[in-house]
Amino acid sequence: MTFPSHSSSTSVRVDDDAAPVHPAGRDDAAYDTWPGMATTGELGTVQQPAEPLVLPHDLAGTATRQLRRWSNQLYRALDADFPPYGAQEDYDRLADELERRAADALDGSGGQERLGAFRDNPMNHRFELFQDGILAGYVSYSLRAGRLRLDRTVVAAAFEGVGLEGVLIRKVLLDAHKRRLAALPYCDQVQAFLADNPPYRSLVAS
Repeated sequence: MTFPSHSSSTSVRVDDDAAPVHPAGRDDAAYDTWPGMATTGELGTVQQPAEPLVLPHDLAGTATRQLRRWSNQLYRALDADFPPYGAQEDYDRLADELERRAADALDGSGGQERLGAFRDNPMNHRFELFQDGILAGYVSYSLRAGRLRLDRTVVAAAFEGVGLEGVLIRKVLLDAHKRRLAALPYCDQVQAFLADNPPYRSLVAS
Protein backbone atom coordinates (compact mmCIF):
# COMPACT_ATOMS: atom_id res chain seq x y z
CA MET A 1 0.00 0.00 0.00
CA THR A 2 1.24 3.45 -0.80
CA PHE A 3 0.39 6.56 1.09
CA PRO A 4 -0.31 9.82 -0.63
CA SER A 5 2.34 12.46 -0.23
CA HIS A 6 1.43 15.69 1.48
CA SER A 7 3.02 19.02 0.89
CA SER A 8 2.83 22.16 2.93
CA SER A 9 3.56 25.71 2.05
CA THR A 10 5.30 26.14 5.36
CA SER A 11 7.81 23.32 4.87
CA VAL A 12 11.50 24.14 4.57
CA ARG A 13 13.81 22.30 2.21
CA VAL A 14 17.01 21.13 3.88
CA ASP A 15 20.06 22.12 1.88
CA ASP A 16 23.59 21.40 3.09
CA ASP A 17 24.86 24.52 1.35
CA ALA A 18 22.25 26.82 2.75
CA ALA A 19 23.17 29.35 5.43
CA PRO A 20 21.87 28.51 8.90
CA VAL A 21 18.70 30.24 9.92
CA HIS A 22 19.07 32.30 13.10
CA PRO A 23 16.17 32.71 15.48
CA ALA A 24 14.62 36.13 15.44
CA GLY A 25 16.10 38.65 17.82
CA ARG A 26 19.49 36.92 18.16
CA ASP A 27 22.78 38.65 17.48
CA ASP A 28 25.17 37.03 15.02
CA ALA A 29 27.99 37.46 17.50
CA ALA A 30 26.31 34.98 19.84
CA TYR A 31 27.08 32.19 17.38
CA ASP A 32 30.78 33.03 17.19
CA THR A 33 31.56 32.93 20.90
CA TRP A 34 31.23 30.44 23.70
CA PRO A 35 31.26 30.71 27.49
CA GLY A 36 34.70 31.52 28.87
CA MET A 37 36.12 32.63 25.54
CA ALA A 38 38.88 35.20 26.13
CA THR A 39 38.59 38.17 23.80
CA THR A 40 40.00 41.68 23.74
CA GLY A 41 37.05 43.48 22.22
CA GLU A 42 37.58 42.18 18.69
CA LEU A 43 35.57 39.00 18.21
CA GLY A 44 37.66 35.86 18.14
CA THR A 45 40.96 37.55 19.08
CA VAL A 46 42.56 35.80 22.04
CA GLN A 47 44.82 37.90 24.26
CA GLN A 48 48.44 36.86 23.92
CA PRO A 49 50.82 36.87 26.92
CA ALA A 50 53.42 39.62 27.02
CA GLU A 51 56.98 38.82 26.00
CA PRO A 52 59.12 38.05 29.08
CA LEU A 53 61.73 40.63 30.03
CA VAL A 54 65.29 39.27 29.83
CA LEU A 55 67.71 41.04 32.18
CA PRO A 56 71.49 40.97 31.76
CA HIS A 57 73.38 38.73 34.15
CA ASP A 58 75.40 41.68 35.49
CA LEU A 59 73.46 44.86 36.25
CA ALA A 60 76.51 46.90 37.25
CA GLY A 61 77.03 48.34 33.78
CA THR A 62 73.38 49.30 33.23
CA ALA A 63 72.25 52.90 33.64
CA THR A 64 70.10 53.65 36.68
CA ARG A 65 67.36 55.11 34.48
CA GLN A 66 67.15 51.83 32.58
CA LEU A 67 66.99 49.88 35.84
CA ARG A 68 64.03 52.01 36.97
CA ARG A 69 62.32 51.48 33.62
CA TRP A 70 62.72 47.70 33.91
CA SER A 71 61.57 47.83 37.52
CA ASN A 72 58.35 49.62 36.54
CA GLN A 73 57.79 47.18 33.68
CA LEU A 74 58.17 44.17 35.99
CA TYR A 75 55.92 45.82 38.56
CA ARG A 76 53.14 45.99 35.97
CA ALA A 77 53.83 42.39 34.94
CA LEU A 78 53.56 41.18 38.55
CA ASP A 79 50.19 42.89 38.83
CA ALA A 80 48.78 40.65 36.07
CA ASP A 81 46.68 37.56 36.72
CA PHE A 82 49.46 35.31 35.39
CA PRO A 83 52.90 36.95 35.91
CA PRO A 84 55.75 35.64 33.71
CA TYR A 85 57.94 32.95 35.22
CA GLY A 86 60.86 34.44 37.15
CA ALA A 87 59.42 37.97 37.20
CA GLN A 88 59.50 38.19 40.99
CA GLU A 89 63.17 37.14 41.15
CA ASP A 90 64.12 39.68 38.47
CA TYR A 91 62.19 42.39 40.29
CA ASP A 92 64.04 41.60 43.52
CA ARG A 93 67.39 41.83 41.71
CA LEU A 94 66.51 45.25 40.35
CA ALA A 95 65.28 46.47 43.72
CA ASP A 96 68.50 45.33 45.41
CA GLU A 97 70.66 47.05 42.78
CA LEU A 98 68.69 50.30 42.96
CA GLU A 99 68.85 50.26 46.75
CA ARG A 100 72.61 49.69 46.66
CA ARG A 101 73.16 52.58 44.26
CA ALA A 102 71.01 54.90 46.35
CA ALA A 103 73.02 54.06 49.46
CA ASP A 104 76.31 54.52 47.57
CA ALA A 105 75.17 57.92 46.33
CA LEU A 106 74.25 58.91 49.88
CA ASP A 107 77.65 58.28 51.44
CA GLY A 108 79.72 58.94 48.30
CA SER A 109 81.38 55.55 48.35
CA GLY A 110 81.06 55.08 44.60
CA GLY A 111 80.54 51.35 44.98
CA GLN A 112 83.23 50.76 47.58
CA GLU A 113 82.49 48.90 50.78
CA ARG A 114 80.36 51.12 53.02
CA LEU A 115 81.03 51.71 56.68
CA GLY A 116 77.29 51.84 57.44
CA ALA A 117 75.43 48.76 58.58
CA PHE A 118 71.78 47.78 58.67
CA ARG A 119 70.40 45.39 61.27
CA ASP A 120 67.25 44.22 62.95
CA ASN A 121 67.29 44.90 66.68
CA PRO A 122 64.48 42.65 67.98
CA MET A 123 65.15 43.57 71.62
CA ASN A 124 64.26 47.23 70.94
CA HIS A 125 61.76 46.33 68.19
CA ARG A 126 63.38 48.44 65.49
CA PHE A 127 65.45 48.28 62.31
CA GLU A 128 68.64 50.32 62.68
CA LEU A 129 70.96 51.98 60.16
CA PHE A 130 74.49 52.96 61.18
CA GLN A 131 76.91 55.32 59.45
CA ASP A 132 80.56 55.20 60.52
CA GLY A 133 79.51 53.28 63.62
CA ILE A 134 76.92 55.90 64.62
CA LEU A 135 73.20 55.16 64.80
CA ALA A 136 71.85 57.35 61.98
CA GLY A 137 68.22 56.27 61.98
CA TYR A 138 65.75 53.53 62.75
CA VAL A 139 62.25 52.26 62.00
CA SER A 140 60.33 50.99 65.02
CA TYR A 141 57.99 48.06 64.54
CA SER A 142 55.81 45.44 66.15
CA LEU A 143 55.78 41.86 64.89
CA ARG A 144 52.99 39.36 65.41
CA ALA A 145 51.99 36.24 63.46
CA GLY A 146 54.15 37.14 60.48
CA ARG A 147 52.72 40.67 60.18
CA LEU A 148 55.26 43.45 60.54
CA ARG A 149 53.69 46.75 61.55
CA LEU A 150 56.00 49.68 60.72
CA ASP A 151 55.15 52.37 63.27
CA ARG A 152 57.71 55.17 63.13
CA THR A 153 60.78 56.33 61.20
CA VAL A 154 63.40 58.39 63.05
CA VAL A 155 66.58 59.95 61.63
CA ALA A 156 69.24 61.59 63.78
CA ALA A 157 69.56 65.37 63.39
CA ALA A 158 73.10 65.05 62.00
CA PHE A 159 71.78 62.97 59.06
CA GLU A 160 68.63 64.90 58.19
CA GLY A 161 68.13 66.27 54.68
CA VAL A 162 70.37 63.77 52.88
CA GLY A 163 67.73 61.19 51.92
CA LEU A 164 68.61 58.70 54.61
CA GLU A 165 64.92 57.97 55.26
CA GLY A 166 64.52 56.47 51.77
CA VAL A 167 67.60 54.29 52.14
CA LEU A 168 66.42 53.03 55.51
CA ILE A 169 62.86 52.31 54.39
CA ARG A 170 64.09 50.46 51.28
CA LYS A 171 66.23 48.20 53.45
CA VAL A 172 63.36 47.55 55.83
CA LEU A 173 60.91 46.62 53.05
CA LEU A 174 63.42 44.38 51.27
CA ASP A 175 64.41 42.67 54.52
CA ALA A 176 60.75 42.02 55.38
CA HIS A 177 60.13 40.67 51.88
CA LYS A 178 63.08 38.27 52.06
CA ARG A 179 61.86 37.00 55.43
CA ARG A 180 58.31 36.53 54.04
CA LEU A 181 56.86 39.04 56.49
CA ALA A 182 53.73 41.03 55.61
CA ALA A 183 54.75 44.67 56.05
CA LEU A 184 52.02 47.06 57.22
CA PRO A 185 52.93 50.74 56.56
CA TYR A 186 51.43 52.60 59.53
CA CYS A 187 54.30 55.10 59.53
CA ASP A 188 53.70 58.38 57.63
CA GLN A 189 57.23 58.38 56.19
CA VAL A 190 56.81 54.84 54.88
CA GLN A 191 53.49 55.77 53.28
CA ALA A 192 55.09 58.81 51.62
CA PHE A 193 57.96 56.65 50.37
CA LEU A 194 55.52 54.16 48.80
CA ALA A 195 53.61 57.00 47.14
CA ASP A 196 56.86 58.21 45.50
CA ASN A 197 58.17 54.72 44.66
CA PRO A 198 55.33 52.60 43.19
CA PRO A 199 57.48 49.48 42.53
CA TYR A 200 57.94 48.97 46.28
CA ARG A 201 54.17 48.79 46.87
CA SER A 202 54.24 45.11 45.95
CA LEU A 203 56.39 44.48 49.06
CA VAL A 204 53.69 45.55 51.52
CA ALA A 205 50.58 43.69 52.57
CA SER A 206 47.48 44.48 50.52
